[in-house]
Amino acid sequence: MKLNQKISLSSGIYTTTMIILIGVLVFLQWFSTLKNQLELSASDLAVTISEMESIQYNLTRSNGSIPIQRKTEELKLSTRTQYIHVLNKSGIYYAHTYPVFLGSAESDKFLLDKLSDPMQGVSIRQTESYPLPSVEAIAPVYYQGELVGLVITGMLNGRAYQDIRMNQETLILFLILAVFISLYSSGRLSSNIKKSMHGMEPSEISRLLGQRAMTLENLKEGIITIDQDGRIIYFNDSARKLAGMTDADLNRPGEQYFFGKEFFECLDQKNPLDTELITATGLTLQSHFEPILGDQGSTVLGATVLIEDLTEVRARAEELTGIRQINEGLRAQNHEFLNKLHTISGLIQLQEYDEAIGFINGISHKRKEMTVKLGSRIKDPSVAGLLLGKYNKSQEQKTGFYVDDSSILRTGNGMTDMINLIMGNLIENSLEELSNVSGGSIRVRIHEGSSWLTLQIRDTGSGIEDQEQVFQKGFSTKGPDRGIGLYLIRKRILRAAGTIEIQSVPGDTRFTVRLPLVNRKEI
Repeated sequence: MKLNQKISLSSGIYTTTMIILIGVLVFLQWFSTLKNQLELSASDLAVTISEMESIQYNLTRSNGSIPIQRKTEELKLSTRTQYIHVLNKSGIYYAHTYPVFLGSAESDKFLLDKLSDPMQGVSIRQTESYPLPSVEAIAPVYYQGELVGLVITGMLNGRAYQDIRMNQETLILFLILAVFISLYSSGRLSSNIKKSMHGMEPSEISRLLGQRAMTLENLKEGIITIDQDGRIIYFNDSARKLAGMTDADLNRPGEQYFFGKEFFECLDQKNPLDTELITATGLTLQSHFEPILGDQGSTVLGATVLIEDLTEVRARAEELTGIRQINEGLRAQNHEFLNKLHTISGLIQLQEYDEAIGFINGISHKRKEMTVKLGSRIKDPSVAGLLLGKYNKSQEQKTGFYVDDSSILRTGNGMTDMINLIMGNLIENSLEELSNVSGGSIRVRIHEGSSWLTLQIRDTGSGIEDQEQVFQKGFSTKGPDRGIGLYLIRKRILRAAGTIEIQSVPGDTRFTVRLPLVNRKEI
């Protein structure tokens, strides 16, 4: 049986049972209330009759039964009372429903005891036999301070049943309508529950949650999630390893952790956030915070963060950057050599053999000069390869590219990746700046001292006006989706306890980077 059918059936049975029980209780309470009303009516009438002077006076006369019988008949017709009996002090009937009993003596011990008790009050009792089951009120009659008789008024219980029967059809119809409404509501409830569960059965939801949990647990990236109150509600195995999370961290306030500030910033702004985090153990993590929104983005349900080891992220980025640089270098060389081959081919066809030989020697000399300089001054093959690739690209776009004669870089200083990242980005920016400038040039200087490494890039571009903003994230003069490179480079340089300075005027822009040497080894 499907979930919505189970909900409809169980809810329908429950509500129907409750309505039936309520109906029975209403009937019982109704009957009890009517009986109480009968008792009060009988008691009030008995007291009223006992206080009538004509009744009090005639009970002392031997022939007083005639006016008393006449009076009780009138009262019985004008009220809902089924019978009115009057007894004198001796227990003789002065009034009775059946006149044949007038003058006869009462044998009921209860009534006779009442006649012998001058201090009695009004009494109520239930009778089951005479003349029918009824509620009976007994009131004493006093004349001149002495007990002279009793007034007995009775109302049949059948009147209560009659009143109930007069209204029971309405009550039954109401109960039936209530049952149908409850069944309809149960169906609607089950339908809404099914809709809120996207039409899925509990077993399907359980299976889907299991699949998603396995997917999240097997991700290499760490995932941490908080609710709208800022409490940690989930993290996967990778988060345990990267951020040191344990089961004890569940349901704790996220503000106590190294990622708490960024989490609450993401919750407040309802916008994604990218930043770097440093754990208690000193591990640097690349993180992406994303708010979890509901009600079409109007409600914040929480936030989640994706974390990665920044070392691995950089390794992948640098690997991709290296491949891109190789491709650019090969493309530049291919394009440059094709142009030169076309020139040589043209000179040969024109039979300008001396010119062709001179042109070839010139090409060989320039490339050999750059290769020899890089080989002798830049001992790190990776950095030398980067500079040679940028040289080839500069030759393709007719931009001068020079490596300062005082440059020196040894191997084994442990800073190859850092140098390639900084030099590659700064030289690429200069090449873009000079791509449409005739006669532009770039000068590179790398100098490794005893404790500091200095990198300097100069170009003859138009200069940078907003020097204070050039390192801000997203700032760029080259259009949208730019302005990230210098921001990231500066962050990495500062993290390495280095400095970066910029000096710029039209025709001369200079970036100078100083880095403390780490892991230095002489060669």
